Amino acid sequence: MGANSAQIFGIIINVAILLVFFRFLMQLAMVSPYNPVVLSTTKATKIVDVFSRILPTLGKGRVNTAALVLLIVLYLLKMSGVMYLMGAMPNSPIHLLILTFVTMIQDLIRFCRYLIFATIILSWVVMFTQTRSPYIEVIQELAEPLLAPFRKIMPNMGMIDLSPIMAFLALYIADMVMMEVAKALLTGF
Repeated sequence: MGANSAQIFGIIINVAILLVFFRFLMQLAMVSPYNPVVLSTTKATKIVDVFSRILPTLGKGRVNTAALVLLIVLYLLKMSGVMYLMGAMPNSPIHLLILTFVTMIQDLIRFCRYLIFATIILSWVVMFTQTRSPYIEVIQELAEPLLAPFRKIMPNMGMIDLSPIMAFLALYIADMVMMEVAKALLTGF
């Protein structure tokens, strides 16, 4: 089939993954459900509501298992579809599952890095313009659970917040560990 069809398939499935992932994270971070960004994301991911009839939410309504299961299915579809279109099928179903979970975790780490970076930039935008949009609020509310543990252990330095630097460092270490785990698991197959 070729690299072009694999790339187009990858783009389409990545958009679906991103929407479901946003839905999962917004519920996990308890972003205000009345925010226009949350409302539009919920409307775009109505399929999660269909799965929610079967799979319950956990953690006082914060962990949407339907969105999580749909994410795993989408990632499995993405990995198997791209591998098929590229002409490189996995050695076994276990190989495909491991590759899928490693890719999910690496994408989560990458997304968290982008989220923290966006929070840093947007905090300066808010400071200089003295305005807030629904998009800025969602990004800051999504990043807060990532930064809060580091704010607790970092000393208070007034207006200077070093928690994003510590979060970047922790994510970098987690990414390095995941790369080593992926290498170890994939060379075993």
